[in-house]
Amino acid sequence: MHKEDCFYLGKIVKKHSFKGEVVIKLDTDEPALYRDMESVFVDLGGNLVPFFIEKSSLHKGNQLRVQFEDVYSDEAADSILKCGIYLP
Repeated sequence: MHKEDCFYLGKIVKKHSFKGEVVIKLDTDEPALYRDMESVFVDLGGNLVPFFIEKSSLHKGNQLRVQFEDVYSDEAADSILKCGIYLP
């Protein structure tokens, strides 16, 4: 998957808890449309890597609080902090 083929959705801006939850700042006027996504692509070093969403909820306007599968620690959340989020 290439970035040129995808829609830029936003960026992971901060951690929400010590259990790996992160907050994504959505680059959209209608954040509610993206509350029930199953997966997204995360830009890790120029490569788009699929991440599956375990749970998500709207958070302060245009932000989405997300728990990704296999991201259950503070260190794992640090590894994806400030990464871009894309949809096909």
